[in-house]
Amino acid sequence: MSNASETYLSGSNIDFLEAQYARYLENPEAVDGTWQELFKTFGRKGRPIVTEGLSFPRRGNGNGAAALTAAGALAEGFALQGKVDHSVFSFRLRGHLVAQLDPLGVPRPPLDHVADIALVSRAHFSQSEQEALVDPQSAFDEPRVPLKRLLERLRRTYCEHIGVEYVHMYDSERRRWLMRRMEQSENHTDFTVEEQKRIFLGLARAEAFEQTIHTKFQGQKRFSIEGGSSLIPMIDELLDTGSALGVREVVIGMAHRGRLAVLANICGKPAEEIFSEIAGPTDPKQFLNRGDVKYHMGYSSDFTARSGQKVHLSLAFNPSHLGVVHPVVEGRTRAKQDRVGEKGRHSIVPLVIHGDAAFSGQGLVAETLNLSELEAYDTGGTVHIVVNNQIGYTTEAEQGRSSLYCTGIAEMLDIPVFHVNGDDPEACVHVMRLATEWRQRFHTDVVVDLVCYRKYGHNEGDVPEFTQPKMYE
Repeated sequence: MSNASETYLSGSNIDFLEAQYARYLENPEAVDGTWQELFKTFGRKGRPIVTEGLSFPRRGNGNGAAALTAAGALAEGFALQGKVDHSVFSFRLRGHLVAQLDPLGVPRPPLDHVADIALVSRAHFSQSEQEALVDPQSAFDEPRVPLKRLLERLRRTYCEHIGVEYVHMYDSERRRWLMRRMEQSENHTDFTVEEQKRIFLGLARAEAFEQTIHTKFQGQKRFSIEGGSSLIPMIDELLDTGSALGVREVVIGMAHRGRLAVLANICGKPAEEIFSEIAGPTDPKQFLNRGDVKYHMGYSSDFTARSGQKVHLSLAFNPSHLGVVHPVVEGRTRAKQDRVGEKGRHSIVPLVIHGDAAFSGQGLVAETLNLSELEAYDTGGTVHIVVNNQIGYTTEAEQGRSSLYCTGIAEMLDIPVFHVNGDDPEACVHVMRLATEWRQRFHTDVVVDLVCYRKYGHNEGDVPEFTQPKMYE
């Protein structure tokens, strides 16, 4: 830095420098402290700085050394902020790749093409750098915060039990809203004791229901929700938060996994009625023309939210063809919306609960997603929950799809995809609240990937240790 013309303090940066200097003259506190130190050495009394000010190292007026020292500090500040900006972007873009999503703790495969995720590690910054004040890039309301505090907030937001894919979205308004909504809360909700009790009761009732069937009707197929029981408080949260945001009806479509638990614990179908269907009639002749099996049944009822507001539920009947119910739910929802008119359109919400293998493997899912924002098919946004058992029948994920996540196909739309650890029910409920707010605000689809497992096999007559011995160990 023996010659100022060889530094950033040169005529090529004249517009930027003059703008910073003008801000300094109006209010010194309006510019960074390193700029303040630099401008103090000029003593220009308001005159332009470029013509003479930039030649200060050659003038021998006693200010050159101080100016160079300030300039060096400024350069170090710029370099640190550059590293910080890179790390912030890395958290937002790829933090989900190091999030703790799997309840089983199976190590995630190495991803050579995302080496810059190392930027999220503490080792990337020295101790003195971590104590420095930096621009938090809107992660905080304050203009400057200690780097250590910024890194901790970003880790808690993106790298714990919730991973979020959203930087791919083109719509800046949506992206900024979600970014602020997540980072300001560190992707966490401080639930009240009453809310925690409600979550716990949802889990306890689901487990008690499944255990009763398992004990009383041994060997019966029921496609248990065990291993993914957080689904129950998640749906409960969608209905409760949704009712406060204007939702008055939800049309539900889902596959077999957890269907009986949803019927009993969300739709309110009497347990004795479900048990009777499992036991079957005492007279063998009554099996003739009896209708569909228990885990294909639909149901309609009214759900009462904590506020007392009622939400009507319609669970569509579903055959043994996985996600074939998806477009049926969209059609039913659109018909109901057309009937109530434009003013009530967003009060009717489609909720589709998928299996992980079906979501990635069925072309019908991609076709329906592709139609979702066309004028003739738009339903104002579908809430998708993927019950991700990390296995399709007996096929592990890496043998059943090419994408990293089972939700990869959803990125064709300008929407966020949330991944959440199913063994953290509070994180699951927090994500569901976010997803519900998103749907009611932006009226587009939103996807929640509930990463869980199957306590038993594909059905209760299966022995999963035969096909997935390592996973079930």
